[in-house]
Amino acid sequence: MAVLLVLSATACGKSEPTYSGISLMYQNYLPYNLDSFTISDAYGNKATGGGDDPPGAGGGSLSCCYKLKGTEFTVKWDYYDADKWTMESSHMQHAEAKVSMPPSPVPEKVGTRIFEVHFYPDHHVEFQFPGGLLDDSRIPIVDVSRWMSEHYQEQLDREFDDTDGQLHRRIARVVVAAWLKYRLTDQADLDQYVYLNLLVNDRFDAHPEVQRILQDSKGTPGQFAKAIQALPRNVMSELTSSHFEPVLVPAIPDGLLPPPRTSAQRSARE
Repeated sequence: MAVLLVLSATACGKSEPTYSGISLMYQNYLPYNLDSFTISDAYGNKATGGGDDPPGAGGGSLSCCYKLKGTEFTVKWDYYDADKWTMESSHMQHAEAKVSMPPSPVPEKVGTRIFEVHFYPDHHVEFQFPGGLLDDSRIPIVDVSRWMSEHYQEQLDREFDDTDGQLHRRIARVVVAAWLKYRLTDQADLDQYVYLNLLVNDRFDAHPEVQRILQDSKGTPGQFAKAIQALPRNVMSELTSSHFEPVLVPAIPDGLLPPPRTSAQRSARE
């Protein structure tokens, strides 16, 4: 997957950058399936991508070759909750965001000229140029889902009547909630956050000691995980029994998270 960007300039003064021969890569950090997206500029040019990808997926099918011009762009995308999808209705939703990208030097090697689009849970979008085919995910949804399955599959099976796809989406919702509330991006931090939420107490972050740890560890990747692994036994007991006086936690705006899937629900797209 490669992106060919060509910056054009006239000899008689400043001009808008022009990107031609564009192919797209993307990362989906939404707790929804990303169906498709369109990037448009102020000059009538458009580039389209997408691949009906679940939360945490990246890349998608290669879409080429487009032309975009300028530094200001509009991204529109379609997305849906796979746990609500039915043969009668996809429950498709739509969103859009404005994105600015200053002119950037073009790498000499064609294979490194990658135009990368990042869809964040709060519905803002970022472009990266140059991107990389092996770039790490900025919110490691897939890695956390894999870690939970590797370490706690039996407990998860006892707790939830999920297929593999449903369990991944359940984990993705918690990862996204951790980002929306606390901007957690470190995998070790997210591993512990998801474990506590799904297998200990889904209100664990309302415990005063846990909330203190979350606030104190801001900006220090890995610190939350270390502190949680060293929790005093009495705090873990309070979390397990739900016997504690809850404190306020950050709120998540409506619409950014799909509702939890009930045990009676089944996705028709499995």
